[in-house]
Amino acid sequence: MSAEMNKEKAVFLIGALLFVWVAIKLLLFLTHHTPPPGTPLAPGAAVLPGDPAIGNFLAPDRLDSYLERAARDPFAPPASEPAQFFVRAAISHHFLRSVVQSRYAFECRMSPTPVREVRFQLPTQTKVSDLFCKELDPERQWGADGRTLVVPVNPTLIKRAYYRCQITIVLQSPFAAPGTWTAPVISCAEATPNVQCEVGCIAVATPGDFVELTPKEGRESNLNRITLEGLPRELAALANKLAYEFRQANYSLVIDVKPKATTTIVAVPPKGGPPPLKPKEGPPPLKSKGEPPAVKQAEPPAPKLDIPKAADADALPFKLTAIVRIHEPEPRRQAVLRDKQTGEYFRKFEGDIVMADLRVVSISDDAVTIEDSKGKRYKFRGRFPEQYND
Repeated sequence: MSAEMNKEKAVFLIGALLFVWVAIKLLLFLTHHTPPPGTPLAPGAAVLPGDPAIGNFLAPDRLDSYLERAARDPFAPPASEPAQFFVRAAISHHFLRSVVQSRYAFECRMSPTPVREVRFQLPTQTKVSDLFCKELDPERQWGADGRTLVVPVNPTLIKRAYYRCQITIVLQSPFAAPGTWTAPVISCAEATPNVQCEVGCIAVATPGDFVELTPKEGRESNLNRITLEGLPRELAALANKLAYEFRQANYSLVIDVKPKATTTIVAVPPKGGPPPLKPKEGPPPLKSKGEPPAVKQAEPPAPKLDIPKAADADALPFKLTAIVRIHEPEPRRQAVLRDKQTGEYFRKFEGDIVMADLRVVSISDDAVTIEDSKGKRYKFRGRFPEQYND
């Protein structure tokens, strides 16, 4: 008996033993009878009931619903804990001819619970031109209550107990040059409760270079001057002239604005009369008669690339029947040709002579090229089924 038959026999025996063992266990389970209760070891009067307080203590909490899991979920924030607020601002001021366009982009993050409205403190006599927010609550309208701007939001959950909303405020204020301009400061810290930090960057630009800016910097401004390359990507612009960063929203940015100085060139005639006229230039001098005129030599014509075209293969005394791919002893192709008159088949490789002065030049998957002794080429085209390659 072979080794394979021995393995099959061993597997069969093991399966048979397992089947017998399961059958015995099942039989014992079905025939098992519970013995009748015996005589108790302790009298019934000596058995005392348990303390009901212990049972109440060991009883599990009642599961009301999945939505009310905060009391038993260790990761769920308690509803009574206030939201901690964090703000990062990207502010830009653009000086045009007579208007300053200011854009305040606030990224607000809160934890562990979201807030339903974000409040901003506006400067005196400041009117908001427009406001943008992806998380804006569509059922409530934003608006200003005196100096407080109220924005109702539905913050987006980033991850567990961490929310975010982005708010952009646009201002537009006129200015007159020369003069002094003070940047409006819009802050969350004075209007929204539990603001832990409010930081940001400020970019001042002059598109068109209509004015010149001279900032009044000091220690009391609470601003740090940075390079233009240090601005974040959302504030990058070619027209930027000044860049600052702040750690608290109690900064002060004052800039002296002057109109751009223009240089005008005026031609003033010299004293004593009008300027002398410039003499007119005469015609160019003629060449001497002894010099022969320069004759431009004609450039030789560019050589033409003559690419011979394949002749009509139907004029040959045979036709292509199949292209066979041979893998042994080396991979190559073979053309099967059939004589039109006699019906004889020729199996030729590249370089073989078919008849007379006709030679096979190349064989591809879908074409065979034949060349005669004069260099004239004939090309057979066509694809054939894969049955010839079996």
